Amino acid sequence: MYLTRRQLLQAGAVAGTGILVHPDAALAARTLARQAGPLTKFSEQLPTLAELGVLDMRAGGQAELSMLNAKHNFHSQLDPTDTFTYRADGASQTYLGPVIVTQRGTPFALTVHNQLGERKHPLAFAIDNELVPPGSDDANAPRTSTHLHGGNTRPGSDGGPEQVFSPGSSYTYHYDNNQDAAGLWYHDHALGITRLNVYAGLAGGYLIRDTPGPSGTGIDTGDGTHLPPPPYEVPLVIQDRMFNPDGSFAYPPNPELTTSDGTPRPWAPEFFGDVATVNGKCWPNLDVDRGKYRFRVFNGSNARFYNLKFVTGGNALTFAQIGTDGGLLDTPAKLNKLVLGPGERADLVVDFARLPAGSKVVLGNNAPTPYPDGPVSAKQGGVPLREIMQFTVQSRAGYTAPLPAQLRDEPMTRLAGFSTAASRQMALVEVLNTAGIPIMALLNNRPFHTADITEVEGDTLEEWELINTTVDAHPIHLHFTQFQVLNRQRFDVGKYLAATGYVDPGTGLVTPGQGSSVPVTPFLRGRPTGAPANERGWKDTVVSMPGEVTRIRVPFGAGAAGGAPLAIGSSFKGEYVWHCHILEHEDNDMMQRYVIE
Repeated sequence: MYLTRRQLLQAGAVAGTGILVHPDAALAARTLARQAGPLTKFSEQLPTLAELGVLDMRAGGQAELSMLNAKHNFHSQLDPTDTFTYRADGASQTYLGPVIVTQRGTPFALTVHNQLGERKHPLAFAIDNELVPPGSDDANAPRTSTHLHGGNTRPGSDGGPEQVFSPGSSYTYHYDNNQDAAGLWYHDHALGITRLNVYAGLAGGYLIRDTPGPSGTGIDTGDGTHLPPPPYEVPLVIQDRMFNPDGSFAYPPNPELTTSDGTPRPWAPEFFGDVATVNGKCWPNLDVDRGKYRFRVFNGSNARFYNLKFVTGGNALTFAQIGTDGGLLDTPAKLNKLVLGPGERADLVVDFARLPAGSKVVLGNNAPTPYPDGPVSAKQGGVPLREIMQFTVQSRAGYTAPLPAQLRDEPMTRLAGFSTAASRQMALVEVLNTAGIPIMALLNNRPFHTADITEVEGDTLEEWELINTTVDAHPIHLHFTQFQVLNRQRFDVGKYLAATGYVDPGTGLVTPGQGSSVPVTPFLRGRPTGAPANERGWKDTVVSMPGEVTRIRVPFGAGAAGGAPLAIGSSFKGEYVWHCHILEHEDNDMMQRYVIE
């Protein structure tokens, strides 16, 4: 019998082994006590698009960014924090990077210089030597790799986990921008240290603009007729962080796992911070005019899911989601809450026009940690972040043009109607020790360096079944492509795992490297549930819920749908990766390669 982490905790002991399991053992590694003193909320002003810095590449050409050590002020009550940043010449970034604005169909080249190493890595103490390549000196000379998340890029410009370069070196990426207008983002992807490089600040927004369509609507151009343009277009890069009293980053070690010398291991199953930051400020405020705002929302957290609501006077505002990871929806989806996993983006329109001047609107969150069944209170071991930021309504009239009923000149190509070249069963697995503590997470029960490489044929459409055998939700990201979510369906986890051979009969625990994924059809329960309205767009990251099969249709090239328009416009051959975007999972070891042939 396979024993899940939840079963081990509920039982309190591993039957027949004599090993006692404290009910809070697995949660203890996730429970992060406050390090710094209380910080005032909503006293910092949110950096807007202009204040974040813009690298305007709509005309194409060449650009340069330098990765630098910096010191950043997250809050007036904190001393400056040692950080990493992406900085253009003449700019003053101290955390994150500029928002890169590009034009659909206009390529440009971006050279990134690794100039880190002036000081130790801000999170040097959290580097896990069991995860990084032998001989690495990331504390003093951090390896980096810049990945354009959601980009339809050729393999050499993908920024994969092993395409790294060290201080004193540079790498030039070629971005064709041959895809739908969308809110992508760029971030570090270096093998074994992604979670720490991104935590330190190596991430930034990337917007692909479009020109007016045949009907002259100007959708996504910010032309003042349909969608809110700057300054009413505002990126929201949401991250949870933790600070020591001196303002430095905190990243508590894992008390439940130890290294060979008996010290707590730096890697933990997930990191959950106790401070909300948006655009690099703690619990900020944004003064808003009485009108519509377009918020380009990025979940830039390591592991935290958000269930977001805009709340005023105890009531949740209705808002519209107009786009997903890879571009605009066909029509706006009306919502009063939105679940967003790490790596996902959402294009939202919120209307403050009906609120009186002086109104306060709080962006709230009630997602458990870990999601979806973790503790919801600190007493139970959770790390709740009830409030993310605040909006204060001013007296000025703002952008009040009506939101269009149709967001695209032509409806999206629906992949459900096309035949597929292959259907693949991709199992998501959590590996526990005998005390019920997670020690790694895997895809198809294979570590990254020993897994078979999935071979796919170029310009074909495949259906992938993401089979989540764990108790947590996983945001699964595929490089190179934009896909569509078909449906989700429950299945019998225990019987499925028994059929795979992943489980050691003697311990009842998953053993890495053994068994193989099998068809899930005999173990399905109930009927599939289709994707909700706000998920019926192009996606590069999808939330796979525990105990469910998540089915996605994946085009591996621009010709995968027989000439029908896709979100991606180029076909390439070569190697890419797919992985969980919980960064602690990605680093250990929930990532695999695939190659387009």
